[in-house]
Amino acid sequence: MKTMRQDAWTAEDDTRLAEIVLRHIREGSTQLAAFEEAAELLNRTAAACGYRWNACIRKHCQPAIDVAKRQRKARGVPWRRGADWERAREGSEAQPSLSWGGVIRFLRQYKQEYQGLYVRVKQLERDLERAREELAVLREEREELAETCERWKQRYESLSDDYRTILGIMDRAERNVRATEVCLRRVVGETESSD
Repeated sequence: MKTMRQDAWTAEDDTRLAEIVLRHIREGSTQLAAFEEAAELLNRTAAACGYRWNACIRKHCQPAIDVAKRQRKARGVPWRRGADWERAREGSEAQPSLSWGGVIRFLRQYKQEYQGLYVRVKQLERDLERAREELAVLREEREELAETCERWKQRYESLSDDYRTILGIMDRAERNVRATEVCLRRVVGETESSD
């Protein structure tokens, strides 16, 4: 039976880490600052949080990252680093960074993007199936052509052998005709001289 590590990442840990990183993106902070905050909340190191984000979570959150970047840009929040971000964050702690309406808009947009990707995946699967069918047909045609080519090659070799045989027969016949002509001349020459 497989046992779970005591420090294994749970789905809740992943969700909290994603929320923190996305908030930092929306607020114009760095991912490093996000990893440091997450490390305190999740009782892990910033490096562990960074590794988990980059290795496992980021690829699943790409649509949310894009939305967070657009929200940062739409609100006109400049990209901040270090102490500038900490001061800006302290000033904005009182207001929620995202409203329910924003969450609903995000989820609707995420759903639309997901549906679009789902449709695209299904189309690609159909295209792949058609390509596999075409490949099977082309393989069959190639095999048939290879068999036909082999038959024609054998026929060519057979005709080539027959041609060489005919040439050999004609060569022998020509030699026989010459030999017969020589014999006839001798015979005719002997009969004329005896007359």
